[in-house]
Amino acid sequence: MKIFLILNPMAGFTGFHKQVQRAAGYLSQHGCQVSWNETGGPGDAVHLARQAADQGYDIAVAIGGDGTINEVVNGIAGTRTALGVLPAGTANVYAADVGIPIWWPLNPEAVIDAADILLTGQRRRVDLGRCRLESGRERYFLMWSGIGLDAAITQARKPAQPRSLSYLSWIAAGLMVAFDFMGTPATITTDEGRVSKRLLLAVASNGQLYGRIWRMAPEAKMDDGCLDVALMSGYGWPSTIKHLVGLTFRRHVKDPDFSLYRTTRLTVSAKTPLPVHVDAETIGTTPVEIDIVPQALTIVVPRHTPPRLFSRPPEG
Repeated sequence: MKIFLILNPMAGFTGFHKQVQRAAGYLSQHGCQVSWNETGGPGDAVHLARQAADQGYDIAVAIGGDGTINEVVNGIAGTRTALGVLPAGTANVYAADVGIPIWWPLNPEAVIDAADILLTGQRRRVDLGRCRLESGRERYFLMWSGIGLDAAITQARKPAQPRSLSYLSWIAAGLMVAFDFMGTPATITTDEGRVSKRLLLAVASNGQLYGRIWRMAPEAKMDDGCLDVALMSGYGWPSTIKHLVGLTFRRHVKDPDFSLYRTTRLTVSAKTPLPVHVDAETIGTTPVEIDIVPQALTIVVPRHTPPRLFSRPPEG
């Protein structure tokens, strides 16, 4: 098996490189041909992943957070090269959703355990979301695309920080942005038709987990050919707090200011352009068109990954 490791050097804890070397050695000991390279800046992981696919690697492994995973996905989408992950980011939402071990002091062997999944895990073919901006720029996403508040928070945080500081950066950005974010009149189109709302946040989900602790789209499947779109409307921080409490206690689906749609396409335009992100990486502003690309990616996940995330059986 040929495995290409793509490392974001800014991700992970102190000494993480040694853990990556251990993982590479573990894979080599089990008969794998292992190569690896580090990213030098935004977009590098896309090019490295595309290179891995062109060279016939079986798995391209994203070593970083959800942003690094997104870049690798954009390099291998539509190819036979599968996505593997050694989590080393801030939130690690995808890894948490599918059950890939995440390092922390009480789980020091998590990196080796995650590497073992590349050898023993199951393969599943999943869908990808695709964003198109008015400029013509396109970007795939694996987990979600957010429009409005969460994209504004993503935009405001300080990039390229060690993981220990990145948590604080997210919190600080969230507090500052949420206090000032008033929402904007917007028009949203799904398969069910067109609606107009004062939009705080729209999230198109391919997976169930959002922000590591919330299941915003509890019935989303990664391989059902649809996106689950959540719309949160309201005005200012009181509405934001109400939605946050609803999500935390899983009462959001009963909130009249919360709407959930299952759709193959989504368009959002707003009176004032709203920021847009894919997998926690800001890419531009509205207007935006989002659609689903069925069966566009193979992922390698643990054998114990919850079946509720999928509508189809794993590959044979």
